[in-house]
Amino acid sequence: MKGRNTTIHPETIKNCHSKLLTIGSVTDARRSSHPSTSRSEENVALVRDMFTRSLCKSTCQAARESGLSRHMVLMVLKKDLNFRPRKPHYVQELTPKDCDCRMEYGELMLCWHEDWPKLFENILWSDEAIFHIGGFINQHNCHYWAAHDPEVTVEKMQNRPKVTMWCGMIATRVIGPCLRHDTMNAERYLHMLEDYIWPIISGWENIELVFMHNCTPPHFALGVHAWLDQKLAGTTRTT
Repeated sequence: MKGRNTTIHPETIKNCHSKLLTIGSVTDARRSSHPSTSRSEENVALVRDMFTRSLCKSTCQAARESGLSRHMVLMVLKKDLNFRPRKPHYVQELTPKDCDCRMEYGELMLCWHEDWPKLFENILWSDEAIFHIGGFINQHNCHYWAAHDPEVTVEKMQNRPKVTMWCGMIATRVIGPCLRHDTMNAERYLHMLEDYIWPIISGWENIELVFMHNCTPPHFALGVHAWLDQKLAGTTRTT
């Protein structure tokens, strides 16, 4: 509003006073183009350098450090640099102690192989895997492309049914797979050894067997140890 009765806000007077002290005028300073509104070569180089030095940097952190808007950072990454978000691959952590154990295990196996050339042909390697049979869906792998939210819903069972599959093999033969409908524990593992695995391997001729399994708790139960020591004098337990 303009006119004799116009009320001037105190904040306006402070701003005019500040402008007089800084630029010598009460007019607004001419605005220059802000770097965050332009995908210039300078901004592209800045974003490229930031994410080259730190691949795990977030777009919000890059926006704070560079002074660019987050939208501009995303536009430069996608349009100019052709970057796409990637997910890390999770692997087993290895400590210095683990490396020493691996070296010790390798040296032990090589020494055994010198005394027993057919060692690697007679090792029974074994492992288990759990399979979900109730339509388990990983949401990270589900995408629905649409102009609007299709509002797709998936019913999720609280206790999804699953099965455990065990399999063993040597150089020339395979045992299994053996299907278990319950979660593997020491008692069920021992029953599987007695009722399924032993009847098979006890019929093999001219094989001095070494049984390999990992460090899961069912494999290290006292009852399992006692059974293996009784049936297989050459049992080896390792990870």
